[in-house]
Amino acid sequence: MSNIFKAYDIRGVYPEEINKEVAFKIGAAVARFINGKTMVIGEDARLGSPALRGAVIDAITKMGVKVYYIGQCTTPLFYFSVNKLNADGGIMATASHNPPQYGGLKIVRSQSRPISSETGLKEIEKLSHGYLEPALSASSGQAKEAGSVEERNLTADYVDFLINKSDINAEKSRNLKLVIDAGNGMTPLVLKPLLSKLKINYTPLYFSIDCSFPNHSPDISKAEALIGLKQKVVELKADLGIAFDGDGDRVMFVDSTGEIIRADYILALLFSNSGGLFGKPKAVYDLRISKSVRQLLGLKGFRSRPGHSFIKQVMSDSRADIGAELSGHFFFKEMSYVESSVLAMLKVLKIISEKGKPISDLIKPFQKYFHSGEINIEIQNSNIKNQNDNSKLKIFEDLKRKYHDGKIDELAGLTVEYRDWWFNLRGSNTEPLIRLVVEADKKELMEEKVKEITELIKTTPT
Repeated sequence: MSNIFKAYDIRGVYPEEINKEVAFKIGAAVARFINGKTMVIGEDARLGSPALRGAVIDAITKMGVKVYYIGQCTTPLFYFSVNKLNADGGIMATASHNPPQYGGLKIVRSQSRPISSETGLKEIEKLSHGYLEPALSASSGQAKEAGSVEERNLTADYVDFLINKSDINAEKSRNLKLVIDAGNGMTPLVLKPLLSKLKINYTPLYFSIDCSFPNHSPDISKAEALIGLKQKVVELKADLGIAFDGDGDRVMFVDSTGEIIRADYILALLFSNSGGLFGKPKAVYDLRISKSVRQLLGLKGFRSRPGHSFIKQVMSDSRADIGAELSGHFFFKEMSYVESSVLAMLKVLKIISEKGKPISDLIKPFQKYFHSGEINIEIQNSNIKNQNDNSKLKIFEDLKRKYHDGKIDELAGLTVEYRDWWFNLRGSNTEPLIRLVVEADKKELMEEKVKEITELIKTTPT
């Protein structure tokens, strides 16, 4: 079972790796680990999610926990529901943006604080290895009374919350021409009532929820997943294209020419157009973002390791207002430091409509350097279960020696900075991959260094 426990959640092929029996054990383990009275349970529309959700509810109610069942939802709606209902924790049956054959469980404690491998997931794994009898009352020695199940639907509350917190001027936003790609994922559950209420002009792509994802990958960090959106934006001469991933916790933007706008530029846009009497907001960013955005944020910026659980923790510690990850996660203080892709969309629409300029013009001041984006490099002859960590270590040590004259930082993998270029290298948590980002003052230098480092990685013996 250990191979389904990832860095931030639980995912595996359904039903071979994760199934009802596994989900029951994990649900009971979560209930024991959280040791609370109430939990929120939700699910996406994947084939195995109803079975996994049912097993989880069965387990935690047998442990004496009351369940608020919210039905199908996006991940941000799940987080919102945990907060709104003041629950002690929650479990969502979802495999996020993984391919359709996967199932999974995302676990949070109170205030939607994520439970990752560093904050409890390993302990939950240990607890789940054996059958867990219902918890016994210390006073009577009798099994706790089974918990109840109450169905709740907080979609309307969430829609009102988003409109209120975005402070969007609906009338001005109606002048924009949008294309929105839901990718057959969960986001239409929120988008349809929200956009209807605001009367916003948009062309929908793939709004029918179908988690076999028949039209493109639910992983919108892959450029090929945005091809259809880019084409439709250009065809319709739209102002903006917006794409959501499978479980609705990530968002990507495309400008009127079909160019993808990186998440760090969106963070810069939000930062530049926020603030009030007390100055600019505090912002947390993952360390792969452009140097230009880091320079813009200055002392108001707090860096983090990539990964939503790390960014949430840094946001909480620094009391930051906004946060972003290069993969398209956007975090907000209003959401108790968790993601809301739709709130990010509304804030961007508010800025564009009020400025009266194309988004390409608004982000142009931030586009000072040449950024490679994240490049995945496969580690040859490596077995992820047994050898991958050692293979990565050898590669990292070799590169540290090669680039010893640069400024070296090992907060997340290996980051080396020079005056006119920098790179970050980190290992994948789930695949035999090395992930590389390079940025330079000149395009030719960036391309040269990408080629140079890639060749070094591929020729390092593993």
